[in-house]
Amino acid sequence: MTYSLPEIQPKTLPNPAWFPTKAQCFIYRNWELVSPERMAEVLDTDAGTVRRMAEAMGLDPDPDVNPAWISRGYITLIRNNWHLLDYSQLCTLLGWTEDYLAFILKEDDFLSVKLGGFKPGCDRLKIRPLDQAQLKRTAEINALTQAVRARLPERTAQPFDFFENLPSGGTIEASPTQQRFIHRFIYSYCALYGDTFLDKQLIDESFPEPMLEAYQRLGINGIWTQALLAKIAPFPFDGSVSEGYERRIEGMRYLTEKLGRYGIKLFLYLNEPRSMPNEFFADKPDIKGEPDGKFNSCLCVGAPAVQKYLYDSAAFVAKSVPGLGGVFTITASENATNCYSHRNESSITCPRCKEKSRAEIYALVNRLLYEGFVSENPDIQVAAYTWAWDGIDESRRVMELMPKEVAVMSVSEHHVRKNVGGVDTHVVDYSISIEGPGEYSKTLWKEAAESGRRAFAKVQFNNTWEIAAVPFIPVFDKIYRHIRGITETGNVSGLMLGWTLGGYPSPPLDMVKEFYAKLPDIPSLDEIYEKVFPGADTGILSAAFTKFSEAFDEYPFSIGVAYSAPQHYAPANLLYEKETGWRATMVGYPYDDLAGWRHIFPEDVFIAQLEKMYRKWGEGLELLKKADVKASKSLSEVYDAAEVCHIHFKSMYNQAMYVTCRRSGKDILPLLDDEAALAERAAAVVARNATIGYESSNHYFYTMGNLLEKIINCDYLKKVFMGEIK
Repeated sequence: MTYSLPEIQPKTLPNPAWFPTKAQCFIYRNWELVSPERMAEVLDTDAGTVRRMAEAMGLDPDPDVNPAWISRGYITLIRNNWHLLDYSQLCTLLGWTEDYLAFILKEDDFLSVKLGGFKPGCDRLKIRPLDQAQLKRTAEINALTQAVRARLPERTAQPFDFFENLPSGGTIEASPTQQRFIHRFIYSYCALYGDTFLDKQLIDESFPEPMLEAYQRLGINGIWTQALLAKIAPFPFDGSVSEGYERRIEGMRYLTEKLGRYGIKLFLYLNEPRSMPNEFFADKPDIKGEPDGKFNSCLCVGAPAVQKYLYDSAAFVAKSVPGLGGVFTITASENATNCYSHRNESSITCPRCKEKSRAEIYALVNRLLYEGFVSENPDIQVAAYTWAWDGIDESRRVMELMPKEVAVMSVSEHHVRKNVGGVDTHVVDYSISIEGPGEYSKTLWKEAAESGRRAFAKVQFNNTWEIAAVPFIPVFDKIYRHIRGITETGNVSGLMLGWTLGGYPSPPLDMVKEFYAKLPDIPSLDEIYEKVFPGADTGILSAAFTKFSEAFDEYPFSIGVAYSAPQHYAPANLLYEKETGWRATMVGYPYDDLAGWRHIFPEDVFIAQLEKMYRKWGEGLELLKKADVKASKSLSEVYDAAEVCHIHFKSMYNQAMYVTCRRSGKDILPLLDDEAALAERAAAVVARNATIGYESSNHYFYTMGNLLEKIINCDYLKKVFMGEIK
C-alpha cells in the first residue's frame, strides 16, 4: 500500500523574525536534538559552519546529541520543522524516505491532521551572509541565551529518561485474591504509536523493564497497543499489504513473553477493517463498500469475503500469539472502517449495508472478531468500545446482537453535563475537570451486568487533553470521587486506565490501586494519602490537593478547547506581532487562534475562567510548598506536576490576553515579561524532570530549546513594541 504526502499549499506563517535568518532559527530550534553533521547536510554546508553559527547564538558548539530524538522524538522534530523545511530537507533531517514520512503522517495517530492537513510551502533553506543589523541581533540572542543558561540549574534529567528514579527491586506484594476489577489495562507511557512490533529494540524502548515493574506494583495487569490486522496477519486481497507480518507476529510473541514476566497481558486495539485506496478495488468490486470522500473506500463487512477475512485474521493472530490477553474494538469514528463508521442510516450509500442498521453492522464486526479470536484461544477477552455509538438506545441494540462474552466498554464521564462560567458544556471526549461516572455509562454498565455481560469503564486518572504536558494532574479529590463512584455502582468488572496519554506510573494510580481489592469498606481519602505519601504531613497535602481540585473545576472544558487551546505547549507557544490568521490544529499548533481556543465560550468568559483557574491553582501551590516535597520521590513528582500546571494555566491566560491587547492596542509589555519568566520557570523543571512536556502520541510538546526560543521571541517582541526594532 502506498501513502501520499499531504498537499503543499503556498500559505506560510510569518517568518520567525526573532531570529535574523530562518537558517539560524533552524539551528537553534534543533540544537542538541540532531547532530551538527546532519544539520549541515540539510543546509548544504559543513558541520564546522553549523557549529560556529550555533556558538554565535550562545549555544554550546559541542552539543550532547541524544540519538533517541530520531527514533522516539521524531514527531517533535517534524513539528519543529514543518514550517521551516521542504519535504526533501525534512526527510534529510530525519534520515527517512518520503514514502516512510508519508506512512508516519497517515498512520501515527493522525499526525497529518495535527499538523493541519497540508504542508506549508517552504523554499529550500540555505545559509546566507548576515548584514550588520543581523549580526547585531545575533549578538543580542547570544547574550540572552547565555544569561538564561547561567540562571538555570544544572540539567540532571535527560530527555526520555523517564524511569531513572522509579523504585526498583524489593518485594512485590501479591495481588489480593478477590479483585473488584478483573482487567486493569493501560497504554505504555512511552510506547511508539506506529509500527512497534517490527523491531525488538523499539519494543524494549516502548515497554522498558522499570516501567513494567512499576505497573506490576500498581496492580496493572494489562497493556494495550494499536494494531492493524493487515500488518499482523496475511491480507488475502493483496499479499504485499501485509509484507513483514511474520516479523510483527514474532515481535508480538516477544512482547507477550516479556509482559508475562510481570503478570501483564497484551491487549490490542483494533479499528477494522481499514479502508483502502479506490484503485485497490478496480479488480475487487465485490468487496468495495462506502466511499470515505478522501479517495478511499471501505471494505464492506456485508461481503462474505470480508467477513471471512476478519474471522480468519483474528484466528490467525490468536493461534500465532498464544499469550495475547485481549482485544478492544472501535467500530464508529476514528478511521474509516465498516461502511457505517463515518455514516448513519440517512447518509449511507453502500447497497448492502443500507439494508441494515448501524447497530447490526457494529455488532457483526465485533461478532466476527470475537469468534475468530476465541476459536483458537477461548481465554481472550474481547471488548466493544462504545465510542461514537449513538446514545443508549443504539448501545442497547448493539449489545443485544453481540455474543454475551463480548464486554462493553464506555467512557465513564461520557455526556456528563456541567455549567462553567454560565456556559453549558458536556463531555464528548474525556475529562477530569468534569467528573464521571455519568448516567449513560451507569445505565449501560447496569444493563450489561444484569444480562451477564462484563462492563468496563474507560477512564483517565492521570491526565487528559485538558493538559497532557504533565504526567499527571494532581487533583486527587476529583480522581477519588470518580473511582469511588465507579466502585459504588457494583457493575464494572474492568478498567481501561487511559488512552495514549495517562500511562505514567504515578501517585494518582497508586491511589486508585486501593480500590482494586474487594474489601468491606471503601478507604477514605486521608487513609489513602497516608499510604501513598507515608510520613508526609497529610493535612498540608489534603489542603493543597483540594485547592488544586477546586481550581481545575474552573477549567473551561469543551472538546474544542481540549483539542485547540494552547494548554499543552503554553510556555513554549510562540507569539506574533500581528494576527497570523492561522487556525489552531488538533493537539498540534495553537498559533494565536483565540477564537478556536475558546470554542463555545464567549471570549470574556474563557479568559475569566483561565484567570480563576490559575489564581486558585497558585494558592494550592503555595500550600504545597509548606510540605517537605523533597522528602520522597512521589512528592517531588507531585510538586513538579503542580508547578508546571500553574505555569501552563497562567501562560494560557497571558496568551489570551496578549491576543486581545494586541487587537485593542493596550499595553502588552507586562505580558511579554511574564511569558518569558514562565518559559524560564518551565525550563528549570525540564532540567530535572524528563516527563515534563512529553506524551507518547505527540512525543515532546516542547524542548529546552523551544523554551529558550520563546524567551528570545518575547525579547524581540518587546523591542518591536517599544520601537527599538522597526
